[in-house]
Amino acid sequence: MVCGESNGVRRGVIQRGDPEYPRRLEALPDAPRRLFVRGELPCPWGPAVGIVGSREADPQARRHAAEIAASLAAAGAIVVSGGARGVDTAAHEGAIAGRGRTVAVIGSGFDHLYPPSNRALFDRIAAGAGAVVTEFEASTPPSRWTFPRRNRLIAAACDLVVVVQAPIPSGALITAKIARSLGVPVAAVPGTASDPRNRGNNGLIRAGADLVECAADVLALMNRAPLFFQLDLPEPPPRCKETPATAPADLGEDEILVLDRLCREPVHIDEIVAATGLGAARTQAALLTLELAGVVEDRGGKLFVRLE
Repeated sequence: MVCGESNGVRRGVIQRGDPEYPRRLEALPDAPRRLFVRGELPCPWGPAVGIVGSREADPQARRHAAEIAASLAAAGAIVVSGGARGVDTAAHEGAIAGRGRTVAVIGSGFDHLYPPSNRALFDRIAAGAGAVVTEFEASTPPSRWTFPRRNRLIAAACDLVVVVQAPIPSGALITAKIARSLGVPVAAVPGTASDPRNRGNNGLIRAGADLVECAADVLALMNRAPLFFQLDLPEPPPRCKETPATAPADLGEDEILVLDRLCREPVHIDEIVAATGLGAARTQAALLTLELAGVVEDRGGKLFVRLE
């Protein structure tokens, strides 16, 4: 690798065959001969998840992307996305919040960072959270043909691609199509049917993509054969000894199961989902019931505590 520094950030060129070159890209018939890098690519290249979706994503989709990315990054996975507005930005920011590694694969050269509004995000990634990568010379501007080429790198670099809110047509669906052609599993987060921004992700599920609602669902997919690594969310805290084991008599089985996993210390919803196995929708419903019953409090940031 030929490298240098600019404003304290490592910059370099990785040639195909270098130790830092992600081996998964070798599956591409037109694998790049070299990659231009700002920051530091993970080496060795570990388990990686691509999180992609609409540039015009709604707040809920952005939250989904950020929360899934944060938990995956905390569990040790590399979060890969395209650096665009919307879902991509949320995924990168989530990975940073999870104190993990993220790689932004962009569709332009470094002299034409796109979108310009994400310059600060790219700087944060390159300064320590991972790397910004492109196969294009610095003078290459973004264009209609550069983004599909960018998408193939995202698909090839990952062990799983997750689509969060994607209209038809969209770059996220191009990434999913390329991933399937390479044998990379594709999953999707379901969305409201009335919103056209969800036609792509819902369509993928109808076509056989795995439905995922949270990081625990994604990890379950990654941990099953034929993948050869195991990732785990942080262990949920044990039941607090000082907390009574009894629950209000009118609670259902789901509510009791969720309450049993809560303490007076905040617990993230992804940890509750992983510990109970109820899935995100049933867990959220149970938490709402417990809040209305006055035994659980939402502390914000998807953190919950037991009050009784």
